[in-house]
Amino acid sequence: MTMTTASTDLFSALPRHIAFIADGNRRWAKAHSTTAEEGFRQGAVAVHRVLAHCRSLGVETASVFLMSDRNFERDPEEVAVLVDVIADLVDTEAAASTGPVRILSSGATMPARAPQFLKDSMRRAEDRTRHRTGMTVCFGIGYDGHADITQAMYQAAATPGDGRKMPSIDDYLCTAGLPDPDLIIRTSGERRLSGFLLWQAADSTLHFDDRLWPDYDVTALVEALAVHSTQIRTYGG
Repeated sequence: MTMTTASTDLFSALPRHIAFIADGNRRWAKAHSTTAEEGFRQGAVAVHRVLAHCRSLGVETASVFLMSDRNFERDPEEVAVLVDVIADLVDTEAAASTGPVRILSSGATMPARAPQFLKDSMRRAEDRTRHRTGMTVCFGIGYDGHADITQAMYQAAATPGDGRKMPSIDDYLCTAGLPDPDLIIRTSGERRLSGFLLWQAADSTLHFDDRLWPDYDVTALVEALAVHSTQIRTYGG
């Protein structure tokens, strides 16, 4: 993609952290008269495509919400297909990644529901990429924002202060050590966060796109970045 001077200006305030709520895979499958599995697999292709472009732009951290904790309550056959696609996606992205891969989940709840091969993929991705220095990729798998905040509060409360600095909830969230998302993008026309990074989203630009996730591409991301570039944080000033 060739950037003009005007389009390059859109990235003068490039987000350090972009988060994607990758929604609409099943609706894409229905619209194309194909299976849910094909919708999930085309969604995985879109994940790789978008993450590659984020790397090319110099984004520091990119997060993708793949599966909430509540998604495990769906039809077992569909869940089995989805976790198989996610395991492949995580393995493939870890091989392609120039930086660390981190899994955002709801602690003990998600692994208890997840099949062993998915747990193995998650652990393998984190272990093999831990010491890389490029863009950090975070995958929300079995993630729930309320659970993330709750466990962080308990851990912070149980940590004694040193008299100079009290424990911070931010230090115990799944995203500890990473910048909060500057921009959160949700596809499929839904206008809600569905529990993704609730604490971390306090000052985020929220961008909602009517495209279904498998159709999300570089052009769509450029549009979102253009909107984000017009937002000025005043922090109440």
